[in-house]
Order: sequence, then C-alpha cells, then structure tokens
Amino acid sequence: MASLPETASTTNNEDSKTSVKNDEILLRFEPLSSCLDPNFWFKVCQLKLEVDKLDEVHRPLIGYYTSNNNPFMSFDCSSFNQEVNDETSLKYIARGYCLNKNTIESFKICDKNELLKEFGERLLDDFRSGKAIEDPSIIPAFHVLMYTDLKRYIFYYWFAFPSFSGPKYCLNDVPTLLKNTFSPTQFDLLVFGFKNLKIDQRGFFGVVSSQEGNLTVMTLKEYIDFFKNNTEIGSVGYLVFADPSDLLNNPGWPLRNLLYLILFHCPSMRTSILRVIALRGSPTTTFSASMLFNIKVSSENIFKQDAIKYVGWEKNAKGIFCPKYVDLSRTMDSTKQAKESVDLNLKLMKWRIAPDLNLEIVAQSKCLIIGAGTLGCCVARNLLAWGVRNITFIDSGKVSYSNPVRQSLYRHSHCINSNTYKAIAAADVLREIHPEINSTGVVMSIPMPGHAANIDDHKNVDLLSKLIEDNDIIFLLTDSRESRWLPTMLSTLHNKLAITAALGFESYLVIRHGVKVPDVSTGEQKLGCYFCNDVTAPGNSLADRTLDQQCTVTRPGVSNIAGALAVELFVSYIQLKSNVLANAKSCLGIVPHSIRGFISDFQQIIPFTSSFFQCIACSTIVINDFLNKKEEFLNNVFTNPNYLEDLTGLTSLKNEFENMENFEIDDSDIEDSGTYSERV
Repeated sequence: MASLPETASTTNNEDSKTSVKNDEILLRFEPLSSCLDPNFWFKVCQLKLEVDKLDEVHRPLIGYYTSNNNPFMSFDCSSFNQEVNDETSLKYIARGYCLNKNTIESFKICDKNELLKEFGERLLDDFRSGKAIEDPSIIPAFHVLMYTDLKRYIFYYWFAFPSFSGPKYCLNDVPTLLKNTFSPTQFDLLVFGFKNLKIDQRGFFGVVSSQEGNLTVMTLKEYIDFFKNNTEIGSVGYLVFADPSDLLNNPGWPLRNLLYLILFHCPSMRTSILRVIALRGSPTTTFSASMLFNIKVSSENIFKQDAIKYVGWEKNAKGIFCPKYVDLSRTMDSTKQAKESVDLNLKLMKWRIAPDLNLEIVAQSKCLIIGAGTLGCCVARNLLAWGVRNITFIDSGKVSYSNPVRQSLYRHSHCINSNTYKAIAAADVLREIHPEINSTGVVMSIPMPGHAANIDDHKNVDLLSKLIEDNDIIFLLTDSRESRWLPTMLSTLHNKLAITAALGFESYLVIRHGVKVPDVSTGEQKLGCYFCNDVTAPGNSLADRTLDQQCTVTRPGVSNIAGALAVELFVSYIQLKSNVLANAKSCLGIVPHSIRGFISDFQQIIPFTSSFFQCIACSTIVINDFLNKKEEFLNNVFTNPNYLEDLTGLTSLKNEFENMENFEIDDSDIEDSGTYSERV
C-alpha cells in the first residue's frame, strides 16, 4: 500500500503549526462518512462488466445526505443517475466521481497524496469558474477510489471528501440556536423559501433579513450578486447550508468548502464576520434545531496558489486512514450469485476479444434438444456455458448402467431399477447445475419412416411440430438416420434453424440446415439439409441388426468434439443479422454450412451444398404433401419405405440412370497403335 496521505485530516491539521489568538476559538468541522447500500455495488459490477470494461474512468456519482443529525453521505444504485428530479425529497445531493481500478495492485500502489491533489484541483477549478455557484451540489464534493473483485464479490474502496487545509476559521462567539434570533414568522418564511428552491440549490443558499424583519430566501448565486452590488443599509445576510453534523457546536464538513468558495469570490468578506445558519432538522419541523454560527477568518494567505493544500481522506471505523472493504458473497442469494458468476465469464469476452458479441440473443434463445444421449448431454452442458436459459429435451429412452460414464448428465442413481427417463433426468440435473435454467423434459418417441408401428402415432407428430414451432434452435442428436427425418421436415416447415450432429467410429458431421433466404432477389440459394445429399429415403435401420450395429459405436472423444462444434456453430450463426450463406462472417469468425472431422488423421473440412429440389426432407413437394394431405402422407411414409423416393422423383431419377443406353465403341474409333499385348 502506498504511504498514507500527509495532508489527510478530519479537522484542521495545521492547528499546531498556525498561531491563533488566545481569545479566539478555532472552528472544527465534523467530517462526513460514507454509507453504501449493497445495490450500489451490484450496479458497480454491472457497469464494470458491460460499460467500463478495461477503462479506468472517472464516472460521475450522486451522493445523498440529510440535516437530521446524521453525518453520513449515502449511495445506492440511483447514485449513477445524472439527474435528480424528486423535488419532494428531504435529502440533499452532492456530486462527485468514482474511479474503478482494474487490479488490486493498481488500487494499492497509486499515490494517494497525488490522487487527493487531483481531486482537490478539480474542485478548485469548479470554484474558480463559478460552476459551483451555479450548481451548489458540487460544493460537498467527494471521490471514491475502488477495486471490485467480480468473482468473489469483494469490494475495496476509499472515499475522499476533498477540502482545503486553510484558511483557519474561528468562532466570534458561542454558537446559538437559530430560534434565539429568528421569530416563528421568519422560520415560516425560511421554510416557504426553502421549498421553492430546486433540489440542487437547497444544500447551500442565502437569506437576507430586512430592517422590518422580512426574510428573503435566494439561491447562492443570487446571494453573492446581492452582496457584491448591495448598497442598502440595515439588511442582514446569512449564509445557509444543510448541516449533517450531530455535534452541537461543530458544523458539518460541507461548510468548510462553502466558506472557501464565498471568500474566494468575495474578498471583502474575509475581514467580516460571516453569519452562517447550520440548517438542522426538516421542513416539517420548521428546521427548529438549526444553529447560528458567527465566523471570522484567521488567515488569508492560503488563497495563494502555491499555498493551497488539500485534505479529506476518510478514516475507517477504527479512526485509521486506510481503505475499507465489503464482502457481499455471503449475503447474496446463491441462485443469483450462480447466475452472476456464469454471466461474468461470458461478459469478459466482450472486454477485449469480441466486443460486438451479442450475449443477450444467446441467453434468450429457446433450444430444443432431440436426443438426450451422449451428444444431447454434451450439447446441453455447452449451452449452459454460453448462458442459454431455456432448454427442452426430447427422448423416450431410460438411463442404463452404460450411460453415466459417457453421458455427462446422468448418475449411477438414475440407473437403479431402470426406471428413470433420460429426458426427465437431464432436465432435472441441468437445474441442479444452474438453478436459473428453465429446463424441461418431454418423454416421447420420434415417428420414423419405414416403421409401421408409427402409423397411428399422429399425436406425437403434432406434439413434435408444436415443440419445434415454439423453440428457436433445433438440435437433431438422435442415433439413427430415420429418426432425424421428421424433425428435419418440421423444422423446414416452421423455418427454424436445425443443427444435426452425426457420429461415425472416428468421424463426425455437424451441419446447419438451410433456412429461407431473406431476399431472393440477391440470387442467394438456400443451403441444404442433412438429407440433401442422399438419393435414398431413410428406412428401418434397427431391423435385423446385431448389437454393435444397433448401438452408436464411436471413439469416446468424438461425441464431445461434435457436440461442442454444434453449439459453437449455433452461437456463431445467431450473431448474423441476415446473412445465411455458407462461411458467412460473424463477430466470432466464419459460420460454415457443415463441418466434417476425421479423428484417425485429426483433420477437418467445411464443405457446403445448396438445397436439393428433390430432397426427401426439405423439398417443397414434401412440405406441400404434408400440408395438403397430412394423415395420408404420414401413413404412406411410415408403411412404404419407397414413398418419399416416389414422391420426390428420386425413383424416376434412379431408373433413368439404370436404363441409360450403353454406348458401344466401334473398333474404327480406336487409334491403330498395335495390339493390346504389344502396347503392354
């Protein structure tokens, strides 16, 4: 920690260095102390994460204090507002700044004496320019140096209420209650005039009493102008300030700056007795506890530039000049703390690496995960890490003993009695991991082409269609080709982004299905779906298969790679505003159409294809047939493995290839260059 400021003081530190006449009573001021509401720190966190980031800026603040025997300046989340419009408030306002350091080291090593000098010179500039006269809320200035530990919710801070070390002020006589001087009528006039002042003028103003006892309340600027130009004999002027002091004969710290401002702009008053009303109480009590101080200046040379020194660092509860700290981690709701901590890591990306990253659109996306197996678990965990708050699982399977080691959302307890559905367990575990998540599990089987058992399963078709329509992103993570067909077709119908991840033993495919091109006049073509490169319809892949053919047999790391890529592809894609082309550029880099990887030689390629007009899943003819004769269409798909090929014309296309004429090559067309055996 840097050395403590030599000029820091709560009273006039130079008392022992400056002689004072024996009959004079040195005026001492009660210092202000800071009082911060926890919501102040939450606002500090928000601004540091989302606005200031790595910038160490002097951010304007507003502090609040009262004249009810309470020598504290309070701060809350509203302190960061630039304006205060509540004219009915009984609080007075003060304007200052906060400086939030990036590291605890920079907080410790910065020169506190130089910093206080910087604060004081800023205040002096406002005094010299007259800005503080126009806006008296500048007079009780403050600055706060802070460091925020955003991970642990620990905050280090040190307030300074800068003021001038001189001149010396003395009491001309013993302070008295104002009611010994003012009549009840004058108190009423004081309250009336006070209420007519704007809130930023109420902390410091002037009062003029005529020979007849009439009382006029005026702003500080009006008061100074009045006495500079006044030739009227018999009028008595009083400086008035809202006094937070709870000491009978010691005014509060704000008076120190007010006196300096008045004497700076009105040199003639330096030899006069200053009548000062310390406003105490509230309008409802007609300020009946107010005190009257008669003050004179003991020395004047302090107004010279080279003689100006500053004081004002706040002491801690033990009376020592040092920073304070507050630990809010224990007082925070654990759920809220988890949410803030998750958001912290994401928002830090915006500080340097990806300032244009739109995290809000990621968090608000509703994600539907079809298949809660190895890929589904991996995708869900990565979505959580990106701050996604809405996840729905679809699966009809139950957790088995082989699952927990490969599928990260399941535990051994889920396997007992084989009675726990994957979709339900996955949703429950997500909420355990992150209580703020909105996760739901839907137990249902996906109707599939070539599976005659699905012929009457139209209810699940409708449910799946509704789920796809209600979500923004569809992840197709099932373990068979035919189970991906219906979600692909329905995603096309509702124009939803679908991302498929498919695994081989040592290879993977991650592909984003094409969506409608926003502007067809550009000539852009819609990208293909998972089925666009196929010329055969999906069939029953589970019939007459051995165990190794029924299970997804793959190297364990392949699913983690594919699942992570699927989520990264989704996050990159939704950063795009309108460009849906392959390899479009977002703030996170390119957004490929598909990613194919091969673990055997650790290579990866990003090919792309346009949509196929005869695709058995996303073509117009398939969508229209579903819309026009839904039940008949589904019955045909479930019972006739060739229906989709016949519908889209793939059957005819294949027949054309098979029936192509075989061209025979005439011997005369071959160059006479010897016999084959000779050429060999």
